Amino acid sequence: MKSTSTDTAYQERDVQAGVGAEAAGRKARVHPAVPAGLIAGSYVLALLLQLAGAPTAVLSVALLMRIVGCVLLCTSLFWRPWQKVTGVLVTLVVPALANILWNRELSGEDTMALRVLADVLQLVCVVGGAAWLWWTRRKD
Repeated sequence: MKSTSTDTAYQERDVQAGVGAEAAGRKARVHPAVPAGLIAGSYVLALLLQLAGAPTAVLSVALLMRIVGCVLLCTSLFWRPWQKVTGVLVTLVVPALANILWNRELSGEDTMALRVLADVLQLVCVVGGAAWLWWTRRKD
């Protein structure tokens, strides 16, 4: 598509008005509380379901919530790209790797204290990461 002088004038106006090139002409569709809430709420839901003795298939609902929260985070205008990458790493990738490591290497009856420690670290990563995302969102 060929750029016209009108398009160029609109782009210059947006840059002069302080609107970034990424956000020019786009409106936020999802409130920033939605991705942060889905990410934080997913771990709390998983913890409650696990304590209630829910089967593994039901626990996948919490994982789906976290993935949807990360997708909404990545498509949101409220965070810069490096904040999105950090948010996904801290709230999705690191806890998943910790869980995989636990299930493959450290599981056993004699290491229950390590499991509690791993759960607490995952809680800090997920909820702390969601709180950090909420704190660093763009407020303009």
